[in-house]
Amino acid sequence: ITSMESNLKTIEEENKLIEQNNESLLKELAGLSQALISSLADIQLPQMGPISEQNFEAYVNTLTDMYSNLERDYSPECKALLESIKQAVKGIHV
Repeated sequence: ITSMESNLKTIEEENKLIEQNNESLLKELAGLSQALISSLADIQLPQMGPISEQNFEAYVNTLTDMYSNLERDYSPECKALLESIKQAVKGIHV
């Protein structure tokens, strides 16, 4: 029983550390999200408004799709937009 109690205490301590780490990671993610929103505030994707907290996920999904399909024959405007975005996010350090 003593061994089981000791193991339980160890597991509880590990869980507490994991929870603290998760909180830190969530704060870091929120900060990175805000940095991305600030960096891309003036860049509007085709068929989308400017990036905001409300459309953040859709905006990031659209960007991910665009970067995943760079071999597509994008218009010169779209290529220029992608280059502007690359420059805008260059300063964000993870």
